[in-house]
Amino acid sequence: KKAEELEKSIVKIAVKAFLLVENKDLKGSDFLKADAPLRSAFNLLVKVFNGRRRAKRERVVEALEKVEKELQTAQKIIVDLLSPHIQTKNMMRLTTVFNTVGNLKFLETIFYDDSIEDELEKLIDAMDYYTQFHYH
Repeated sequence: KKAEELEKSIVKIAVKAFLLVENKDLKGSDFLKADAPLRSAFNLLVKVFNGRRRAKRERVVEALEKVEKELQTAQKIIVDLLSPHIQTKNMMRLTTVFNTVGNLKFLETIFYDDSIEDELEKLIDAMDYYTQFHYH
């Protein structure tokens, strides 16, 4: 259920951001400021996911701490960008999404939860796909 709520929030925020660009309130290039930390986090998540069974747990946690920091950086950029344009409830959605998926304990828990392996693998594949393209 929590995953469904997060997914709905992500879609709502993405639609709001798209409309802001469509209405020329923001430029698509404005969002590129968040690309570097997101790309870094996604690259690291892909590596950690693929090596999590072979690596010592402490090393995985160290890498996930870096992911957490990169996602916090991306969050700040996106919040600063969207806050003048969206309502408080949507800012709360944005914060909830980042505070959940960018949380070390959450990341550590899902990376070792075999019951969601297939779903997590699809998400990691999507992150890997994102990192294959460069936006300028």
